Amino acid sequence: MKNYLYIIVFLFLYCCQTAHHNSINITLEKSSKQIIIRNNLKEQKLTYFKIPFKIKIRNNTYHKISFKKIKYKYSNNPEESLGLMLFKNNTRISNNLKKNINLNEAIVFESLTRHFIDTSTSIQTKLKPYLKKMLTTNKDTLHIGTVTEFRQKHPKLFQQLTKDDRISIQFLEGKKLGKPISIPVTW
Repeated sequence: MKNYLYIIVFLFLYCCQTAHHNSINITLEKSSKQIIIRNNLKEQKLTYFKIPFKIKIRNNTYHKISFKKIKYKYSNNPEESLGLMLFKNNTRISNNLKKNINLNEAIVFESLTRHFIDTSTSIQTKLKPYLKKMLTTNKDTLHIGTVTEFRQKHPKLFQQLTKDDRISIQFLEGKKLGKPISIPVTW
């Protein structure tokens, strides 16, 4: 009888531990890097923002996990797959190659989005000071401050650019892609 009790307690503890360690956590973190804005010198219009943020993926499972691509779903341009630039330890890495995360390990990727700017007059007018600065220095890109700073200066525009954006990751199950995990982007 005592042996049965030990077996039941062991199974109970094992099941509790397995439930806790059978997850993958994906969190988004603020980046200290600056937003980069790009213009088209010929047309003298701003074309897109590169907005930085960090993606932290924590493997709480008992095995190594793998994935190939992190997808950024842009709500302001849902038809386009504009991609995402990924960096690990300040080195750009391919978003199309397999990435592994060992058990109980966390990896942080620095990322840059590509949010295209509507060429309508109202948005271009709001951002005209940036364009003037770029034209006077004859540069096609300009660092315009952190996400926090830009959100304080242009809250409606930032909301319009990023509202309902999502991150999606499909982890590999063997050699096949599994069900995607999708989370909203919060700034």
